[in-house]
Amino acid sequence: MHWALHARAGLPLCALLGLVGCSREAPRPALAVTSQGAASGGPARRDDRARSATVRALEAGTLGPQDRTPVEQLLLVLDGYTRAKREAAGAPNERHARALFFCAQQNVDFSQCVVFDGTEAGAHLTGVEYVISAELFATLPPVERQYWHAHGGEVDSGVVVAPGIDDPAHTELMGELRSTYGKGWRTWNVETDPLPFGEPTLMWSIAPGKLEPAVRTEMRERRNREVE
Repeated sequence: MHWALHARAGLPLCALLGLVGCSREAPRPALAVTSQGAASGGPARRDDRARSATVRALEAGTLGPQDRTPVEQLLLVLDGYTRAKREAAGAPNERHARALFFCAQQNVDFSQCVVFDGTEAGAHLTGVEYVISAELFATLPPVERQYWHAHGGEVDSGVVVAPGIDDPAHTELMGELRSTYGKGWRTWNVETDPLPFGEPTLMWSIAPGKLEPAVRTEMRERRNREVE
């Protein structure tokens, strides 16, 4: 499983993916995704005027530097939707929550992602997901496998995309992602809760037939706009 990328400053994305004959041009910026829901208008909303002087000084580069190596490894961004496992047998055409996965690879069998509800500065951290290869999944005991979902359906249907990555890199990336498995926990339902209430929720794969037609169209259009 090679889909999550190593951090190598200065290398183009195509080189990180190991693709040959790819362009040396800088990748185009991905389209922004804005946070929405109860969290965006509540006490957890971003207010640049109300943040601490220490944090503002860190951003300005007048303090530190601090070692941020773990978060600087989160090179790969995946754009998709999530739903709770307990809702997996729900009604068809159910609307699911938008999720942005910021991922780093530990090795070829294991990657880890943090999940946000958007890509702008005010985005909220909504959960985590761990991703393993099919080979590693096969070693799990049956009692553990119940927590892991396959990614093949989401990839094949276009429910998940990698914004800003041109073909053929995107095609190769999705081909590798489709054989992986994920274990994801949502810690905050930002659509309904102004703060992270309650217990974490185990997330599950999305059956394309259960998505609203408008959602499927939105994801196809998003991918098409990214590569124009």
